[in-house]
Amino acid sequence: MQIKNNAKRYGLVTKLFHWTIFLLFVNQYFVAYTMLTTAQTETAYGFTQGTLYNWHKSIGLILLGLALLRYTWRKTTPLPDWAPLLTDREKLLIHWIERILYICMFLMPISGFVFVMTGGFGVHFFSRWHLPNFLGENEIIALIAQWTHRITAWVIAFTLFAHWGLGIRHHLVYKDRYLRRMLPFTHQP
Repeated sequence: MQIKNNAKRYGLVTKLFHWTIFLLFVNQYFVAYTMLTTAQTETAYGFTQGTLYNWHKSIGLILLGLALLRYTWRKTTPLPDWAPLLTDREKLLIHWIERILYICMFLMPISGFVFVMTGGFGVHFFSRWHLPNFLGENEIIALIAQWTHRITAWVIAFTLFAHWGLGIRHHLVYKDRYLRRMLPFTHQP
């Protein structure tokens, strides 16, 4: 498997960014749901609510770093050619899906970070290192950041359904192998 993208398929680095960020976001949704439905005095899957919050915040910061690296890679590495059966409307949809997801990859962790800092919760990176609060506490900013974080979660979910739908449609209906270009462990020229 080649490291960089070529005209026909995505390279190893692009796939690693794609799937690592996807799996970490899935983890974030699962942890967020679990921490919000677990009482302070209870444990879920052996973790306290506080530990779940700390892990959620820590993974969020890692996602922000990965998003920055992925965006840099995206801007410096050409993409494969468009799949031949994509219509102009589908190309436009893909373009907007990509834009929305990149915005959300930054907005989600930044809004979460601003929320916990201005809300006075702080970040204890993986329950080991306390990050300094250079933002200070501010209820109004915390509330705006919290709602931004929540709304962005829904935007990501809806956008991913469009992303998946297009890929699955091309794979099952048109059988154009479009989806295989991004799947891990696929060897296609």
